[in-house]
Amino acid sequence: MTLLIRIILISLIIYLIIRSFIRYWAEADNTTQKAERENKNQKTKKGVPKEIGEYVEYEELKKK
Repeated sequence: MTLLIRIILISLIIYLIIRSFIRYWAEADNTTQKAERENKNQKTKKGVPKEIGEYVEYEELKKK
């Protein structure tokens, strides 16, 4: 019975370690792809970002 519990626990530990490595490599790939897309978007984007809002040009008025 204790042997079965040991096998289950060891296999669970191995599974978690392998899963963390797979996620790390997948995240590294996504990061490089995301950086490439951001660089491409920055080159084509001009003007004021939508997060800031609409840009309004103001002229100073002379007071009489």
